[in-house]
Amino acid sequence: MKIAGIAGSLPSRLVTNQEIINLIEEHSKETFQGDLPKTLKSIGKLLNKSGIETRYWLAEGEKPMQLMEATFDRALEQANISKAEIDLLIYPSVTRGFTEPANSTFIAKMLGLNCRNYDVIDACNGWVTAMDIINSKMKAGEIRYAAIVNMEFGMSDGGPIFPQNFSLNSSSELAYKFPSFTIGEATTVTILSNESPDNFKFSYINRPDLGDLSTISLPNWELFCNDSDVERISPLGGQCRFNSYAALLHEYGREGTIGVFNKHQVSNNDIHKIFIHTGSPKMWHEFGQSIDVENKMHHVGHKTGNIVTASIPFGIIDAVHQGLLEKEQFCMGWAGSGGMVFAAMSFKF
Repeated sequence: MKIAGIAGSLPSRLVTNQEIINLIEEHSKETFQGDLPKTLKSIGKLLNKSGIETRYWLAEGEKPMQLMEATFDRALEQANISKAEIDLLIYPSVTRGFTEPANSTFIAKMLGLNCRNYDVIDACNGWVTAMDIINSKMKAGEIRYAAIVNMEFGMSDGGPIFPQNFSLNSSSELAYKFPSFTIGEATTVTILSNESPDNFKFSYINRPDLGDLSTISLPNWELFCNDSDVERISPLGGQCRFNSYAALLHEYGREGTIGVFNKHQVSNNDIHKIFIHTGSPKMWHEFGQSIDVENKMHHVGHKTGNIVTASIPFGIIDAVHQGLLEKEQFCMGWAGSGGMVFAAMSFKF
């Protein structure tokens, strides 16, 4: 499998850390119990510690589907194929408008595709999992071309984050609300061909026992998990809300993320670039330093914020645009996500 075309877009509204702090102040001034100015200073320090400086959100009048369609057209042009040649479309994003039918149905309709399409849900690891599925189907000779469409637009008013997670009652809520302040928005499109069937390799470490550390729950969610999960999730504010325990994710993530990289058994000297999840650039810097690969890592999270499943493909796109990545260079993707799932993949671009 090879990447035949890859393109990405950010919405146009640039949001700084100070603007995030201002929004929290605006939405918390009537609800907060305690010293709000002190808590806002703490949030500023935590944002600086994360390494995220800016993120991009939809501006008034911007529509995700239109941004996605323009991005798809650019990726298709790179691949130099027609829409009719695409055999499979996968939508692996966290943010979505539908659980019935697959959200990919509406994307295929917008793009004028009649191929098989479905969704894959694997938290921030969705793009890697979609790549793995397509790779297997291509090696089996089932498909020739496939497309992955990522649309991470979770900051719209009334969504799982804003404004509800920007309204604080106490500083203790930062334990599970802080990651909401790092989220950016983006869309990416990856088009794949079936050439070079042994090009991609995937490795995973799964920790389902940590699945309740990062959640967005649906109505009646209590019926679909364990009693221990209900105990942790129930106090956090209800359904359709993003909650994520940043400190615990970092604590457990270090072992899992480094473990899956080592499990992949790739020589550091062979790697040209490593493309990573955008959750916390400084955290990933620390992980990279601990196994002496930081100089190979390509960071975009400081400017995009946490763009969830679009992280690795957008990193690839950014490196190409900067002239830092050319064809046939050996690269890695490296991710950790809710679930918890840790993933490493290697490939020649």
